[in-house]
Amino acid sequence: MKTNQYHRRDFLKVAAAAAFGAGCWKLSAAAVSSGNSADPPSVHGMLIVGEQTVYVSHLPMFGSPHDYQVILEVTFTKPGGDPQTTYFNDRKRTGKKLYTLEPERFVLTDLAAATPLRSFKANLYRGHFERFRTERAKEAARIAQGVDVNVTKVIHFRKFDPDAAKLSQLEYLLFGKGAELFLAHTITKPPDFDQVLSAQTTHGFTDQELSHGVSIDVPGKANQSNQRIKGTSPVSGRIKAAGDTALTAITLQPGKEFYFEEDELAE
Repeated sequence: MKTNQYHRRDFLKVAAAAAFGAGCWKLSAAAVSSGNSADPPSVHGMLIVGEQTVYVSHLPMFGSPHDYQVILEVTFTKPGGDPQTTYFNDRKRTGKKLYTLEPERFVLTDLAAATPLRSFKANLYRGHFERFRTERAKEAARIAQGVDVNVTKVIHFRKFDPDAAKLSQLEYLLFGKGAELFLAHTITKPPDFDQVLSAQTTHGFTDQELSHGVSIDVPGKANQSNQRIKGTSPVSGRIKAAGDTALTAITLQPGKEFYFEEDELAE
């Protein structure tokens, strides 16, 4: 039995054709840009990282309603259970890198609304929930079902701008707490790639600074997937503070690469 590995891409093709046929594309884009989202509810899959604090990163595409880069700090709860401990223990026991959540359909922009959505339900999986070969394999990899995902902090929420200039060099968003730090590649326009990895740095960031992410660029490395940060060698970067022309140098020590995807961001 086949699973819905490509259901998001198929949905986008159908939605784009319907919008074109109805002549409503410009209206939808205007509604989103004005802050009144016209996005429909959808399954917004997310990567899960963290062994002390839980962070989730939206798995984006360059098409509505998935055209957002979103990183959240969350907790997992469920009456009568402890899915957060289940997740932590499973990750430590198996040593697996990739964990994802499959939420019920919801409107992603509600997370950034004036009265924001702060909880939604999801199933948690060891592996990519869209890419199991059979439903039986998917069920075997599910570690928790019907979990309440409670948003404690919106670290990053950005809609992709089709008119944005493509980055000439690598840029990442550093987030986390204490010694548990992560880098998420900054996504702009196709072709691009999504990547999340752990990292360490000797720079003393506070938890408050990291709570909204710290933008870091990597001079000398083009913004291409084959130039991405990986391996074990230290990387020299620069902290991009708003309005600061004298960028602060920083050394990053790469760790595990939890996620890398470029096919879904190729067009």
